[in-house]
Amino acid sequence: MGVGMDGKKAGLAGGAGGHRSGRLGEHQAQRHPRQARRVRLSPQRLGVIALLGLLLPACSERRETLAQGASAGDLLVKAGQTRVELVAPFQPGVANGLYKGVIRVSQPGGESQLFRVNGICSIKGQPGWPTYDNLFGDPLRDASKLPLGASPQRWQVFYHFDGRIESNNKLTIQPWMARLKDNLCRRGDFDDRGPGRMKSP
Repeated sequence: MGVGMDGKKAGLAGGAGGHRSGRLGEHQAQRHPRQARRVRLSPQRLGVIALLGLLLPACSERRETLAQGASAGDLLVKAGQTRVELVAPFQPGVANGLYKGVIRVSQPGGESQLFRVNGICSIKGQPGWPTYDNLFGDPLRDASKLPLGASPQRWQVFYHFDGRIESNNKLTIQPWMARLKDNLCRRGDFDDRGPGRMKSP
C-alpha cells in the first residue's frame, strides 16, 4: 500500500513537474520573439541623429583666442585646416605693436613649424602713421633658443589699408598670416572693442 502510494505520489509529482515544465517552455517561447524585436526608427529620428553627428564635432572644436589674453597652448588662428597655437606670449611695445611671440603653425599633413612673430598695427587715416599693418617673423628650431636679432630667413608682410599685400618673398604668403595679423591688431572677427564683438578671455 505504501509503495503504491509512493509510486502514485511520484507519478503525480512527475506529472505536475512535467506540466509546469511544459508551461514554462511555452512561456519562454512566447517571450523570445519580444526580445529579438528590432527597433525601427522613423525618418525624422534618423534625421535628428544625423544632425547631432554633425553638430557634436563642431561643438567640441577649439575656439580662437584673442592674442592679448592668450596663454601658451591656446589656439590663435584656424585658417582652413591650418592651426596656429601660442607657444610663448607676445610682449606689448611701442608703436601699437605686439612683439616676440612664439607660435606653432600646424599643417593638415601633421607638419609643424615654429616662428617668433612681431606685429605692428597702424591706425587708418591717422597723420604720421603708416598706411599698413606690418607682420614679420623668424623661423625657429627650438622655442627655448631665441636668436638675438633678425635671422637671414626673416619674412615680412605689409597689409596695406587699400587692400594691397606686399612681402619680402622669404616665405610664401599664406591665409593664416592675414588672420594672425587680424588677431594681433584686433581687426575683423577679432575686434572686441564694440557691442556684439569677440570678447577677450
